[in-house]
Amino acid sequence: MTMTRAMALPYVSYVLDDALSADHAVADMLPNATLVGWQCGFEPLFVAVQSYLPDTRIDGDDAVEIAMDYLEEIGWFGEDGPRDCDYVILGVR
Repeated sequence: MTMTRAMALPYVSYVLDDALSADHAVADMLPNATLVGWQCGFEPLFVAVQSYLPDTRIDGDDAVEIAMDYLEEIGWFGEDGPRDCDYVILGVR
């Protein structure tokens, strides 16, 4: 089954921007945010990565790097360290 944006939205736990700020509420996520996800058990975890410029979309590779760096910084990956993401869902342009 393919993960759609609508299916992923309830699983967004963090919203970051390309200025490396993690002080965004999920409710403030922009429609152009790129969603980067990892399957962890039965439920995925998604990180939304958006630009601090409202009309700019962060492309997949940059969004993955920002999301992985943040999750590694907060210790989400645990002792095994970072692993490749399972989903990248680009935001609207």
